[in-house]
Amino acid sequence: MNIAGLPSKATRQSSTISQALAAFVAQCDVDTMPAAVLARAKLNVLDTLVVALAGANSRSSQIVIDLVKELGGRAQSTVIGQSFKTSVALAALANGAITHAVELDDDHRTSVLHPGTVVIPAALAMAEYCRADGRTFLAGVIAGYEVMTRIGDAFLGQQYYEGFHSTGTCGVFGAAAAAGRILGLDQDKLVTAFGIAGTQAAGLGEWAADGSWIKRLHPGKSAEAGILAVMLAQRGFTGPSTILEGEQGFLKAFSHNRQWDAGVILEGLGATYRGHGTSFKPYACCRFSHQVVDAALAVISKHQVRPDDVSDVLVRIHTTAYEKLFQPEARRYRPQSVVDAQFSIPYIIATAILHGRPMPQHFTDAAIRDPQVLSMAGRIKGEPDDEYEKQYPLRYPTLVSIRLKSGQEYSEYCDLPSGDPENPAYQKNPELFGQEILVKVDALLASLPQYASRRAGLVTSTSHLDQTPNLDGLTELLRP
Repeated sequence: MNIAGLPSKATRQSSTISQALAAFVAQCDVDTMPAAVLARAKLNVLDTLVVALAGANSRSSQIVIDLVKELGGRAQSTVIGQSFKTSVALAALANGAITHAVELDDDHRTSVLHPGTVVIPAALAMAEYCRADGRTFLAGVIAGYEVMTRIGDAFLGQQYYEGFHSTGTCGVFGAAAAAGRILGLDQDKLVTAFGIAGTQAAGLGEWAADGSWIKRLHPGKSAEAGILAVMLAQRGFTGPSTILEGEQGFLKAFSHNRQWDAGVILEGLGATYRGHGTSFKPYACCRFSHQVVDAALAVISKHQVRPDDVSDVLVRIHTTAYEKLFQPEARRYRPQSVVDAQFSIPYIIATAILHGRPMPQHFTDAAIRDPQVLSMAGRIKGEPDDEYEKQYPLRYPTLVSIRLKSGQEYSEYCDLPSGDPENPAYQKNPELFGQEILVKVDALLASLPQYASRRAGLVTSTSHLDQTPNLDGLTELLRP
């Protein structure tokens, strides 16, 4: 729990974790940002906003949108995919829920959470409310990603075992950092905002029991909580500076078996940007399944495997993923809801074998009842590997073996899924990361006729955010 002796100046001069984080957030400025971090933030914004457009038509999103519209509020901030504006807090709520609906929002591997679906809705809503310029918006986004992923890292990938969804629990701090930076809170007010945000942390994993929609609500509530926290702090409401490490604080309350490492939150703060390691998701399903899809598609491509050739598939995988995506078998082999299917390796790999990349059109009420997919899913077995588990969350080790009816068997190993910045493909060709996000953008916009013609505008607006006096041009592209 000792936070002394860490390298950043802010850390050495601060007595609590919140104070160190607040010092970093208050000073976060695109002028001093590494060029690669700034460029990645722009890509994160583009990716997240297009995913939100794709998610706006989901039934769960429509219910949230309808309620927000009914509740009303001052026309302060855009609701993505809608023609109306609402209050800054309700816009953050709606957009967070919208962005998480199709399981294509970005992911941070080691902290095991989705920063974009919380941070960007909070930042967008606050930037509109404040009439902030693009530089301030980007500074807020970068600060939010950094705070959220660093706090997530402290739990060592174990929050799921305590029944929490870390996007919801840790997200309140990322949202507060982003919104607070954009609102212009000083360090003291940011500390208070973190204290207020932390007490609103929530997000239970019981959504997996029946495939219900509460998981999609978590990022929206976190974004809303961050907005509420900074606006209360601005007005003088108080919150504890020890909200993270205190005896009754966040780390103790939300950890598994009281195991956490507070030191990683501040390690290298201001010198290294952990949020820069955020992945984009090429497939519309749980991130724990992406390296499985990569391995399966690699076998299919290398050996020209046809669906009719497949006898059975064995997936050896780290234990955490096995327990989440192979269990309970009744809901993984026969999904009862779209959420069940999004978290079912048997369904996801069956889809990959039959249709290629699993995308939103493969996760509908009709698609999950396709007898051909369900028949293929029944041939896919999982095997938890405790040795693989030792590498989690630093790696997601997986071995996929596809046996053909001829008796021939082909295998492929993968531990870093596509979309992860550390994947060797991006080390060889750094431009490939951005190129693949554009491929994803094109694929999603192609299914959204109303927005397909806005591709150039969205790419240009996000890539030039640091040169824009406000976000009006960008938000206009997000409305019908």
